[in-house]
Amino acid sequence: MKNLLFYGTTDYGLKLSSSDSLKFKEVSRYFNPHVMTFGNLKETIEHEYVTISYIKKPKLVISKYFYFYFLNYRKFRNFCIDKNIEIISAKDPIAALIPIIYKKLRNKNVKIIIEHHGNFLDLLLNQRKLNLQFLVKIVATRISKYTYKNCDFIRGVEKTFTEELSKKYNKDFHYFPAWVDYSIFKKTNIDRKNILFIGNIIPRKGVDFIIENFNNFCVNNKFNEKLLIVGENQNPSYFTKCLDLIKNNQIKNIDFLGKKSQLEISELLASSRLLVMASSHEGLPRVLIESGLCATPSIATNIQGISSPFGTLGGTLLYEFNNANEFITQLKEFTNDESLQLDLQQKSYQLATKLSGKNSFGDNWSEIMKKLYE
Repeated sequence: MKNLLFYGTTDYGLKLSSSDSLKFKEVSRYFNPHVMTFGNLKETIEHEYVTISYIKKPKLVISKYFYFYFLNYRKFRNFCIDKNIEIISAKDPIAALIPIIYKKLRNKNVKIIIEHHGNFLDLLLNQRKLNLQFLVKIVATRISKYTYKNCDFIRGVEKTFTEELSKKYNKDFHYFPAWVDYSIFKKTNIDRKNILFIGNIIPRKGVDFIIENFNNFCVNNKFNEKLLIVGENQNPSYFTKCLDLIKNNQIKNIDFLGKKSQLEISELLASSRLLVMASSHEGLPRVLIESGLCATPSIATNIQGISSPFGTLGGTLLYEFNNANEFITQLKEFTNDESLQLDLQQKSYQLATKLSGKNSFGDNWSEIMKKLYE
């Protein structure tokens, strides 16, 4: 089997979770998987299904990414030579820079895959407040063009943008969703109540929009169930804005639950009647698949990465981004129609099972290998 390296800043932790272990178990049916990422210590650990090389994480966020993306070449080169790495999958186009330099300088036979999780630049610039954002955009754009031009393959999570990139840079491609642990996210017979939001508390996710309009819906329709907000506070000023919305409007039925484990999230999804989203940008939201595996329908923005493959046929009611009237209308229609709820539960489960059923993740990586070497 060929040696495959996943290269990026995903934090797996020194002790691999059962979910990540299952993911690499699937991949190991076709490859010898390796990972290079950040950790609290500088070391390499042989886990059951994957070898992970941890780079000691710098204290400053800027130093972290600058070092990983631009100054990590020597360690990267030595690891690839030592492990005889034949395929490198970079988490994003910036992370692909060092692998492509390695390919040009040291090993012209290595295959470079760039993983595409939505519009990378939009996600980068909207995820967090960056200093000198215009300069970051210029540099990131130029590096992305260079890496896409020189890579061998594009792996996307949704169809439309992946096909656009493939056509633009004349690269072969394959798209499939990010890993979802089908052993954790399951439908149950638990009584369902409450509305659920899951995601980082950042402007791009539209949490303030959901709070304001959920409250308007409750007041005008005498809806007494809660909105439960699950996610990490990654933007303190925005988080304060959301809290002030609740305080100033004296809202009693919205709870912030903070960051939760996958098991806790699966339990919340299985016991909730509905998931809501208000994102301005997405790749293909993993949370919609997790929700579907729990047979929990959703209401979400009609944007690329959500409208297809989701939508009404996939158990998701859509509304135009930032359109409060449409959002409230969809909430009202869903909560008042039990037959619609049951229909969307079934459709969400069917689509999620199709996208992330057992063995599908490993099989999709096998399909990439076939295309790379055909």
